[in-house]
Amino acid sequence: MRMIKKRSSIDSLLRKCPEFLLIWATVVFTVGMFRGQTSVSKYLALKDSEIVLKKVVATIENDNAVLSKEIHKLKESRDYARKVLRDRYHVTESDEKIIYFAD
Repeated sequence: MRMIKKRSSIDSLLRKCPEFLLIWATVVFTVGMFRGQTSVSKYLALKDSEIVLKKVVATIENDNAVLSKEIHKLKESRDYARKVLRDRYHVTESDEKIIYFAD
């Protein structure tokens, strides 16, 4: 009789085991989500960081495209290069002078 009782208790444990394992896995997973190295708050912070970094990369790529166009213009046109030298860097010809007016 003892063997029969042991088998019936093992059978009942095996029947309840999937439910118990599912509940246990859910509890462990839920606790792990809010604590530990892979918590939800860290995930959300990393997602925010990813969005910011994507914006920065897009801005840098845009600036890179503008600078590439500027370099192309400077290489192709001497007149444009002279204009840039005068406007940005105040380079003058030997017979020119720059006069600043105070406001």
